[in-house]
This record gives sequence, C-alpha cells and structure tokens, in this order.
Amino acid sequence: MIDLRVGEDEEVAHPHPEGSRTYPASSGVAELLKTLDFARTPLGPSECWERSLRSVTALMFDSQFPMFVAWGDELTFLYNDAYAEILGGKHPAAFGARFKDIWFEIWDDIFPLIDNAMKGVATYSEDLPLIMNRAGYDERSWFTFSYSPVRDEHGVVRGMFCAVTETTERVMLQQRQAFHLALEETLRDIGDPVAVMAAASEALGKALDIARVGYGEIDDDEEHVIVERDWTDGRIASVAGKYRMNDFGPPIIDELKAGRVMCVEDVDQDPRVGSMAAAFHAIGSRTVLAVPLIKDGLFRAMLFLHHPFPRKWTSNDIALATEVAERTWSAVERAKSEAEKARYTARLDFLDALGKATSPLNNADAILDTTTRMLGEHLGVSSCAYADMEEDEDGFTIRGDWAGLGAKHITGRYRLSDFGKLAVSELSAARPLVINDNLKEIAPEEAATFQNIGISATICMPLVKGDKLTALMAVHHRSPHQWTSHELALVQEVTDRSWAHIERVRSQAELLASQAELRRANEYLEAKVAERTGELMAAEESLRQAQKMEAVGQLTGGLAHDFNNLLAGMLGSLEVIEARLAQGRLSEIDRYLRAAVGAAKRGASLTQRMLAFSRRQTLAPKPTDVNKLISSMEELVRRSVGPAVAVEVVQTTGAWPTLVDQGQLENALLNLCINGRDAMPGGGKLTIETANRWIDTRTAPQLGLASGQYLSVSVSDTGTGMSADTMARAFDPFFTTKPIGEGTGLGLSMVWGFAGQSGGSAGIYSELGKGTVVSIYLPRFAGAVAAEEVSPAAGPFGTAFSQTVLLVDDEPLIRMVSAEQLQELGYVVIEAGDAREALKFIEADRRIDLLLTDVGLPNGLNGRQLADIAREKRPDLPVLFITGYAENAVLNHGHLLPGMQVMTKPFDMDTLARRVKACMEGH
Repeated sequence: MIDLRVGEDEEVAHPHPEGSRTYPASSGVAELLKTLDFARTPLGPSECWERSLRSVTALMFDSQFPMFVAWGDELTFLYNDAYAEILGGKHPAAFGARFKDIWFEIWDDIFPLIDNAMKGVATYSEDLPLIMNRAGYDERSWFTFSYSPVRDEHGVVRGMFCAVTETTERVMLQQRQAFHLALEETLRDIGDPVAVMAAASEALGKALDIARVGYGEIDDDEEHVIVERDWTDGRIASVAGKYRMNDFGPPIIDELKAGRVMCVEDVDQDPRVGSMAAAFHAIGSRTVLAVPLIKDGLFRAMLFLHHPFPRKWTSNDIALATEVAERTWSAVERAKSEAEKARYTARLDFLDALGKATSPLNNADAILDTTTRMLGEHLGVSSCAYADMEEDEDGFTIRGDWAGLGAKHITGRYRLSDFGKLAVSELSAARPLVINDNLKEIAPEEAATFQNIGISATICMPLVKGDKLTALMAVHHRSPHQWTSHELALVQEVTDRSWAHIERVRSQAELLASQAELRRANEYLEAKVAERTGELMAAEESLRQAQKMEAVGQLTGGLAHDFNNLLAGMLGSLEVIEARLAQGRLSEIDRYLRAAVGAAKRGASLTQRMLAFSRRQTLAPKPTDVNKLISSMEELVRRSVGPAVAVEVVQTTGAWPTLVDQGQLENALLNLCINGRDAMPGGGKLTIETANRWIDTRTAPQLGLASGQYLSVSVSDTGTGMSADTMARAFDPFFTTKPIGEGTGLGLSMVWGFAGQSGGSAGIYSELGKGTVVSIYLPRFAGAVAAEEVSPAAGPFGTAFSQTVLLVDDEPLIRMVSAEQLQELGYVVIEAGDAREALKFIEADRRIDLLLTDVGLPNGLNGRQLADIAREKRPDLPVLFITGYAENAVLNHGHLLPGMQVMTKPFDMDTLARRVKACMEGH
C-alpha cells in the first residue's frame, strides 16, 4: 500500500491521526496506486514525494468532486475517481502520464492557463468550451474549473491543483433554450407552412453544422414522404420532392413508424441500411438522423438531418432535433390552420361576390360567362370553360370560355374519348379529372389532344344528372401545375353553384310558362275569381309551386261550383219572375223572390266563410269572458246536436280573458259542435272545454304560434275519427268527407282562418274509431272584461226626416240601392262617388248627421282617411264604415275611435236601418 503520510517532523493538520492515509480499496484509482510503479515516472517513488504533493493528493483522494494534480516539470497527472469519469476512454492510461500527452487535443486552449498557474497565478474559467476526444471522436464540451499553484516547503511552485466540473449538459440546455426562443421568434410571423419548414430546417442546420436539414410530410398510406422544401449549406443538393420510404431500407422505416428516433452514423456500416446505402449515396448523405412525428397513432411527418461524411450523433444533437421536430410540427400545423382559414375566408368572399354577380342574371349563358371569368381570374389560370355533353356522353361542345392574357379560346366541339382513357373513366364515374402535367401523367397521343389547345394542367368537373353525364366545367393551365385541394374544392363548389343558378333560371322560365298557361285557362272563370286566383298565383311563387297551385285549383273549383249553383238559383228565379210579370201572374212572384233572396244570402254566407279562411273577414274584437260566452250558447248547442248526443261543458276556473269577435267565436264553436255531431251518427258524447295554456318555445312552432299565454277552447267528440291523411287536409278549403250535398268543406277552414286572424291558431288531433279534438288557441288579454251593456229593446224603425246621411261609395249600383233604402227609412241622403267629392259637402255649411262610407275608395283617399279629415272639421260626426272585406290595416286592425263602427257587405234593409240608427244614437 502506498503511504501518503506527511512526515512526523512536519507540522501539518493530518486527517488521519494514526498517521497513514490509503485510497479506498474499492476505488479504481486505488488499484492504480497499488500497481503503478511511480519510480519509473518523473514523480519518483511515492515515499520520496514532497510533503505538499502528498498533502494535496490526500485532499484530492478524499473528495467526491472531480480533481487532478499535475506535478513537476513534466506535469505528471494524478486524479481521483470522479475525474476518471471526465477522462472517459483516456482512463486509466492517463494516470501518471504527462498532462500534455493526455489532453493534447486541447493543449493549445488550456496551456496559457497552465502557464499562469505554474508561475504562481491562480486561474478560474467558467463554461470554457473545448473540443475533446474522449470516446474516439471529437465532441464539444464545456467545463468550469480553477487552476491553483502548489508550492513546496520553500515556496517554489512545483505543480498545480485543479477542481473541475463538466457543464456540458447545462450549457447545451441553455443553448437549446436560446435556440428555441430565437426559432420561436422567427416562426411566429411566418404564415406559409412551407416557409416554416424551411426556416426551422435552416436554423437547425446552422446550429449543428449539418449540410442538409428538411421536414417531410407522410402520405395517408404511410408509404411516401413529401419534402416541399429543405435547407442545405451548399455541400450537397436539395432533396425536395416525393420519395418512397422503403427505398431507404425497411428496417429504418419500421423504426420510424414505431416512433423511435433513427440515428445512422455511417450508412455504409449500419446493418439496418444494408444494400439500401446506395439510396443515401444518391442523395449525397453518409449519415442520417431522422425524428418521426407520430400523431393520433399515425406516422405523419419527420425531421431529417443529412451530412456527406460519417458523424457521431450526440445526445444533444438528438435532443435538439427532437425538440425542433415537435416545434416545427406545431408551427407548421398552426401555419396550415391560419393559411386554411385565410383560404376559407377568401373562398367565402369569392363565392359571395360570385353569388351577388350571378343572382340577378336570368340567362344561363350570362351566368356561365360571368362564372368562368370570375373563377379564372380568381385562380389565375390560363382559361376556364363550360361545355354541354351530347346524348352519347362522348361528344361535347364548349359553348363559352374565358381566356387569360396570352391564352387562346377553346370553344368548339370535341370528343371526350380523344382526351384519353383517364378522362373517360373519371368523368363518366362523376369524379373530377385532375391532371398536373399531361405530358408525364397520360399517354403521349392523349396528351397531344390537350397540348393542341394549349393545355398542360387541368381540373375538369362533371355534372351528372340521373346517372347521365350532362355537362362539364374546367380550368386549365398552359404550363404544368400542381393543383391543390383548395383549388379542387373551389372549382367543385363553383360548379355546383353555377348549375344550381342555371336550374333556377330554367325553373323560373318553366314557371313563367306554366303561369302563362294557367292564366289562359282561368280566363273562363268569373272575373273576380280570376283576379283573386291571379294574385294568389303571384304570391305563391316558390319551389313548391306545383303543390300550391293544386290548392289554388281546388279553391277556385269549389268557389266556381258553389257560386254557379247559387247563380243558377238566382238567375232562374229572376227569369221566372220576369216571365210571370209579363204574363201578369203576380201572385206567383213572391215564391221566386224568396228563392232568389235565399240564394243571395247563401252566397253571402259562403263569402263570409271564405273571408274567414283567408283571414280577411271583418272582426269586431273586444275583451271576452269565454266561459260566459259558452254558457250563454249551451242551450243552442244542445238543440243543434239533438238528444242522441250528450253535451258536457268543462270550464277551467279563472279562465283568462281574450280579445276576440264574440259573434265569430260563437259561429266557430257551433260549427265544431255540428261537425262533432255529424261524426257520431249513432250518438255519443260532445265535450266543450276551456283551459289556460302556457305555450313554450318548443311547442309554439308546431302550432304556428309565438310562445306565450293562450286560452284554449276545445271541442271533442267520440265519433268515427280521422285518418292521418284526412287530418292533414282537414283545414283545407272545400275539403269534406261528407256525402255530396251535405257539406261545403268550409267549416274547419273558417275556424282556422278566424283563429289566425284573431292572433291565435287552431289544431286538430284524431284517432280512427276513438274520436276527434279540435282546439282553438286565442291570445290572453291582459286587461279586464267590461260589464256587458244592456241595450234598449229594439222597436219599430221610425222616420227621421230631419237627419241627413252623407253616403260615399264608388260603386254606382250599391250607392243607388243604399240611398233608396235610406230614403225609404226617411233619411235625407247626400251621395258622393269618392272622398274628394264627399269633402266638398263636409266643408260646406250643410248639416250632416252621419258619414256612411265604403272603406276602399279610389283616387288617393280611402274611407278611413276621409273619416279622419271629416272628424277634424266635425269632431262629433258619427261614422259607419261599410266594406266587402276587412281592410284591417286601413281600419287599424279593428281599433276604431269612439263614434266609429263597421258594417260588412252585403246587408239587408233591416240591418242597415238598425246600424244607422245605433250610430246616430251613439250605441
């Protein structure tokens, strides 16, 4: 055992009182101390070592921190186990060797520091970079250390002591962090994914001094890698392009697919490469580092580093490349997302502009001319064309095209088969034909067809209707062009929209032709019916035109049928009266007069039902307690349905009031009760029920209502019920399941129209064999119901010779008859044909006790406007409006000022007398 004791006569602090110090037997350096013959070194036998050497050596061996001592003129090297790890492959040969021989590769870097220490000047170096060869290859490393001179007992520097720590990992981590910060700053503002790949590759290549770095994306089949752009320092060429990965060795690709970083220090020596080394030589690389990116279980991309010479890949190289790969993926995906968003926004803007440009057009050729021009300019292609296919689906004619600057027009007739098998197979299968370079992708004779009309790259979109190829739209480039998915999607969408616009134009043309034919057919109908039908036709112009026209036909047919019956009765009766008058048989006239009047009244009733269905009837809504109204008509209902039907009235407590025309509600309920009776020919039970309903946003659309509070009035029966088809048509006008002659088919349509005009709706539910429920929903009225006024008993109509009525109507016949009736009642009548004529009488100093005016007047002023002007001049003047149907907007939706009332045409003399008298008396 080598004795490292300090001499007994020397006054030093010895760590071992027993006077001896040995290195631990388990230490590798301890074994060297046992076996090395120091007598053959410049240090000489250990027992002859100077006190200072033994002291510093003992200190070093006691420490777990890396240390060494270099002693004497030759700087003989001694170190501890911790420093042996720094030496790497140089240990154990370095123990007892010369400093210069051990670290010859860094001698020039550290000699000035050693020289200072040996001259007595201590040094300290922090994170000093050194290129060292400790494992058979050069590697960059960093150290923090101090060199301290060691003196003998005479104060002469005999050696140097070093405490050292390797900071390579920390420095490299800091460098990687700084690199990533700089890279992040560089990539932040790059919006092009390809530019992101190039910038990241360049930064990594320069940081690691690598000849070529690139980022490749893997196709969906994980068979090919596509490198859009890489970076090189000029020593080797770019490898941008598409490559089959297995050409570089299946074992290597398997490692990448498994998500393992692949390091090949020398392709000629790595068994995983084997015979595939030629593929790497072909791209100028002898060494490869590839980092795979596995996302969602799929091999999606990789970062690769190539160098023309073999290279030992360090853990730092691998760590930095792996980190850059992940950051590049994130930056590329972000850039792709932003680019896609920008493309999507640009596409939407373009489609919006295209839609605005083509929507007003009503000619197919104009639409296609505009579309091809705008699409060609937007994509920057050479030409854009559209064609119609012939019946054989081979011949086609390019009817119009747009050609860019320097490009030629290609209109004319062609055959699809001349453009090659690919064109026929793709387009016939309703798939787009996409060719990036026809000289490379199809046969020469097929490519010649394209080349002859100046086309190298093309996208051709087919339009297939009914399994038949009917049309084409295409964009072309004169030079080869790699079409993007964005361009393909845009052409597809523009094609679809263009043909949709063409179908719209054609449908409009067909619709106009259909309407013209229908108008010619309806010329045979009565003038008013033809006018209403024409208005309905114009309003119902939509994609469901045919279905709605069927409803119009049913409506006009029903009207014509019923009015023809009524007119036949009236005309027949009047002709008989005329004949009897000529014959002097006056006693028989009364019978036929009653028949004509009865037919006229049925016609008026039919008109009223039609107005109810169309929501145009005159309503006089007022706050109503529906429970009281039902109670008042309960006896009438029982008499109407007969003893075979049991009637039950179920009234909810605290039923909400509603604003409704009471008379029309009574008519609707009576109609529903009679329908229920007819559905129970053998008798049954009829129930009238009221309820307060909260209609929520989910239920409201099903009933055609706004959400809110409603009062429902339901009439249910236990009769035969309806099928689903019958229930779907129950509210249609003139639809009835009753035998011919027993119903007009207007009852339920009148109920539906009345409910809608009152701000509500009607619904129906039925089951065959179980019965039917029809419900009317009326909006809740927020105010209170006023107490009913007791009207004075009606008496005989007296005369009023002192009272004057200003009668205004633009129909001479109605004005004449009404004036005659009023004069018969004893009134003085002033007649006017329009509002302007009436105003002359109002402005004159003449007594007028009542203004009786039609609502719809010609020449710029209607009846309501006339009444308002008259009230300004005569504030207390009573006004009675008469109308054929309710112009609700004119009459302010039934909200009339005090002293104003409405009367509906037609009316008899008794009604006229009663309403005129009531208006004048203020009732």
